[in-house]
Amino acid sequence: MAVHLPATPERIGKYLIKRIIGTGAMGTVFEGFDPVIERRVAIKTIGAQYLADSSDAAVTRFKREAQASGRLQHPGIVAVYEYGEDETQAFIVMEYLEGRNLREILRAKKGPLPLIDTYGLARQLLIALDYSHQQGVVHRDVKPANLMVINGLKLKVMDFGIARIESSSMTQTGSVLGTPTHMAPEQLKGLQADGRADLWAAGVILYEMLTGHSPFAADSPAAVMHHVLHAEPILPSSHDRSIGPAFDAVVARALAKQPEQRFQTANQFSAALLAAFRGKPAVEAVPPARYDAHQTLSPEQTARFERTGTVGAAKLLDPLSSSLPAQTLAEIEASLTRAIGPLAHELIRRAASHSKSIGEFYAELSDNVPEGAERDAFVKRIRRLDTGSSLGGSIPGMSHTQPPATSPGSTSGAATHTSTTGGFDAATLARAEKKLAEHVGPLAKLLIKRATSESGSLGELYRKLADHIDDEDERKAFLNELR
Repeated sequence: MAVHLPATPERIGKYLIKRIIGTGAMGTVFEGFDPVIERRVAIKTIGAQYLADSSDAAVTRFKREAQASGRLQHPGIVAVYEYGEDETQAFIVMEYLEGRNLREILRAKKGPLPLIDTYGLARQLLIALDYSHQQGVVHRDVKPANLMVINGLKLKVMDFGIARIESSSMTQTGSVLGTPTHMAPEQLKGLQADGRADLWAAGVILYEMLTGHSPFAADSPAAVMHHVLHAEPILPSSHDRSIGPAFDAVVARALAKQPEQRFQTANQFSAALLAAFRGKPAVEAVPPARYDAHQTLSPEQTARFERTGTVGAAKLLDPLSSSLPAQTLAEIEASLTRAIGPLAHELIRRAASHSKSIGEFYAELSDNVPEGAERDAFVKRIRRLDTGSSLGGSIPGMSHTQPPATSPGSTSGAATHTSTTGGFDAATLARAEKKLAEHVGPLAKLLIKRATSESGSLGELYRKLADHIDDEDERKAFLNELR
């Protein structure tokens, strides 16, 4: 289907229009040129048809962005030059930025940023937030996509569209607006959020830059929200032992569930970050928080307090290694070994120790397999695996093609079996395993065990085993040899 881009006007106000930068449901962003001052600008527009309904939330956010950004004049915040309206649209004229947003940088890196870069970017973010908060503006949607990195490592905060502005008639108290992965618990509860919600988001971003992973990643927005409200992420040092306890303490304090237990200002956060970067002990970077002496701490909370000075929630986010069935991990390792060799064992262990979702786990493993036929074959093999009901949800882009194993005494369509041989002749199974091993290697033993519990006849057993052979000609040859 053809995509129809909006027409590019010659001018908006006094500004000459060069090109379309991006489009949305209600407006367009253009690159423009100010002929008077002779500088490039970015012009964000919204159609007049939407302006007629001033109750529309998107229009309200558009006007709020102009109001919030217009009162902020800081080198770490994108500058707004003008707000205007004509017969066809309203528009905001902003500083033109040429660079990449932090989200794009993190995705391209596929891992942690260098510590010096992490410190530099986080410090710039906190300086900009400190200024914004002093001007009475709370951003409320701080996330990597709203942070532009230009000229090397110069950071600019963008998009104040859902900002809360002191004394503003457009304040949205009690509204749940923002991005769940970077929203503080009080925002998810619909409570009024102050500057400490922005500091929470800065803590999430610091975690992402330190580790290359999101602290609350999950397969659905609902699961993300649950993690934010009720569970503690594993500490950054669990991803990389070179990350010292002082950084663990900084992140833990920034991500405290209660606002009063976090850093109270961006300056406090920045000072703690500097102390951690200079190698100060955790207790010097972040003095221990107070907690109720009558509170009974779990072993995890006690260990967390000893390392970070922060108690945190009782429940930790369990890595996949504690949720995935052992047999599934073994099968995944066998499949990955076929693709890349003995290194598979270490990659499996590392990915399972910190992945928060099955999608993240599989994506990380697939990245280690060369693109093309090899990766497709690997994905096809692991698509069939049982990830365990405790993980919830399905694997993104993948669907299970096999029914679950039949338990003893169940009454499914297939015959039930009560032993590993499932009533099949041991010599027949040994022969099938030997033939299958020629195609799938050590994985054959596990596949035989599973197939015997799911098959009601020898023909069904052979067909299930053949499904694990990727090449069609080899699959036919395998079946012919067993007849």
